[in-house]
Amino acid sequence: MQILWHGLSSFEIKAKTPNGDITIVTDPYQNTTGLRFPRTLSAELLLRTHDADDANNVGAITGEPYLIDLAGEFEVKNIFVFGVSAPLKSKEQNLIFVIEAEGMRIAHLGALDRALTDEELQRMNNVDILMVPVGGGRVMDAKVASEVISQVEPRVVIPMTHGLPTMKEKLASVDDFCKSLGACRREDLGKYKVKRKDLPEEDMLIVTLNK
Repeated sequence: MQILWHGLSSFEIKAKTPNGDITIVTDPYQNTTGLRFPRTLSAELLLRTHDADDANNVGAITGEPYLIDLAGEFEVKNIFVFGVSAPLKSKEQNLIFVIEAEGMRIAHLGALDRALTDEELQRMNNVDILMVPVGGGRVMDAKVASEVISQVEPRVVIPMTHGLPTMKEKLASVDDFCKSLGACRREDLGKYKVKRKDLPEEDMLIVTLNK
């Protein structure tokens, strides 16, 4: 599996299946955010966690992807996706997605701005890779993100929705998040390539991806 980050909560996940490679894209954003979304991004599967400029540019994705923007259980081309309703503190709709691919479970928390409820946590057992917002403001800050990480106990954490130079929205940096965690094993990468056998057994790994 290969994971790339395009900024905010948008990822491109390339996964192998018995019928060939599948590309999954999450939360494509509008250029009004101050970031430039890739112009030639194709996918088989498109996940939208919430309907706002930082996640709803679904028309930017080519290849006639299957769009999932509802809670429920889905199987698309040998990829299992579980959408869990996780409203924000303002009661606005937000989804958590749990993706099963290549024998791994990836959880994407969308724009969540609070800790997880017991019910949400039950739907997220055995998460290997957690994509968590850390920038504060409209999403959870580093302190809440740290609490959520303790709740989920993933093997790998990928921070998202943090500050970048051209963004109009002011968010804390990924370095601020890592400092708040204290001692942590961290790798800064352009893309994260991982197989189940490569996942850390003991110490959790923080993977900070570059846009």
